[in-house]
Amino acid sequence: MKDSKGQTSRDPRSTAGVIGRVGRTFATSACLLIVMLCGNMVSESRSHTPSLGVSNAGRVQPATESLVPGEPKAGSITATLNPGICLLSDKQYTIQYPGGGSKLSLEFHADYPVNLAVRRNVPVSNEGGKIVADFGPTIVSGLNLPSNPPLDAATYYIAVVNCAARAISFTLTANLIGPPNADRIDLGFPSLDIFERLELGSIPMTEPPNCSLSRTQYTVSVSDSAFCDTPSGWTVSLRGDQSLNLYARLGQRVAVEDGKVVADFESKPPEGNGVFSVGSATAATAGVRTYFIAVESCNPNAANYALTFKPYIGDLPSPSINSVFLENKNLIVMGYFLGPSSTVLIDGNPQRTKYAGSVPGRFFTEDVLIVKKARRNIEQGQSVTVNVKTDSGCTTHPFGFVRPTN
Repeated sequence: MKDSKGQTSRDPRSTAGVIGRVGRTFATSACLLIVMLCGNMVSESRSHTPSLGVSNAGRVQPATESLVPGEPKAGSITATLNPGICLLSDKQYTIQYPGGGSKLSLEFHADYPVNLAVRRNVPVSNEGGKIVADFGPTIVSGLNLPSNPPLDAATYYIAVVNCAARAISFTLTANLIGPPNADRIDLGFPSLDIFERLELGSIPMTEPPNCSLSRTQYTVSVSDSAFCDTPSGWTVSLRGDQSLNLYARLGQRVAVEDGKVVADFESKPPEGNGVFSVGSATAATAGVRTYFIAVESCNPNAANYALTFKPYIGDLPSPSINSVFLENKNLIVMGYFLGPSSTVLIDGNPQRTKYAGSVPGRFFTEDVLIVKKARRNIEQGQSVTVNVKTDSGCTTHPFGFVRPTN
C-alpha cells in the first residue's frame, strides 16, 4: 500500500505564524502573502496536493456519504484553482467491509482522468502538503481490496483528487463479494488483459496439532512450445492475517494423505508470506501445464488470506523468421533475434550458416543469415520448411519456402 511518504511542501500554518507577528497595520498585505505562498505548495507524488481549498483537510473532518453495495453513486469534483495544484474532494465516500475472506471491489468511471485515494478506518487527508492514504492517489478504473493485512472488518474511506483545470463528473460503485465456496477457481493462462488478480478467502479454525487446507483451490496454466515463444507465466503471492503455507501441485488438487500434504511445491516462510512462480518453457513436445494452488492454516483461530495472481509476458517477441529468398546461389534468411551463432535448418537438416550482420526492420533490427550454394539443393518449384536454431537454443516456428520456377 502506498501512503505518498517522501513528499515535501510548505506548511501554511508556519507561514501564517510568521506573518501573524508583523502587526495589525499590515493585515491586508499579510493575507495576500499567505495566498501567494500557499499557491506554491506542491507534493512530489504522482498526484499533487491541493492548496487553499484543501489546506485544512488534515484538520477538518470531511463530509462523508455511505455507499450501498452494488448501487452506483454519481458525484463530481470542482476544477483545481491553480495549474499543478491538485484538489482533494470535500466529500468522501465510505463502505463497510465485513472481513471474513470477502472482497471489496470498487468500480470507478469518470468523464476525465482523475485520481482515486482509499484509506482504512480514517479519512484520506492532506497533512503538511501530503496526501495520506493507504492506496493512491492514482488513476484507476477499478480496485480490489484488501490486498494486504489487516484483512478484518473495517470502514474504507474513498476520496477523489482532481489535478485538472475542469470540473469532473464520476460514478463510483462498491461491490462486496463473499468468500469463495467453489472447489476450484481457474485463472487460466497469462494475459495482457490482466494486470493482477486478487482472490480472498478464509480457513476455519483448527484444533492443534491439525492443519486445514483451503476448500477452494486455484488453478493457473502455462503453455510449453516445441518452438521459440514469448516467455510468459504467473507469480502467486500469499498474504494472511496469520502465518499460512502455500502449496502447488501439477495436474491435480493438493491433497492430504496419511496426515501429510501431497504437493509438488511448498512455500512455508516463517512470516507466512509464500510465493510461487511458474513460467512457460521450450519442450520436446508442446503441451499445457496446469497447477493447483492451495493455502494451509495450522492456527487455532480462523485465518483470512489474500492471494495475488500476477501474470507476466515478455516485452519482446520470440525469435522468428520474417522472410526467406534466393539471391544468386545463396539462400537468405532474415528475422528477429536470430543471433550470430544461429544455424539454418532446411527440412530439419542443419546447414552451414554464415551470419551477415543485421539491417533495420519494420519493428526491430533483423538478423541476416546466409546458406551458401543452397540453390543447387532445392529444385525449381520445390517446397521446403525452414527453421533457425537460435543462439538461445530454441528453434523458430517453421517457415515455408518454395523455389520459383523461373
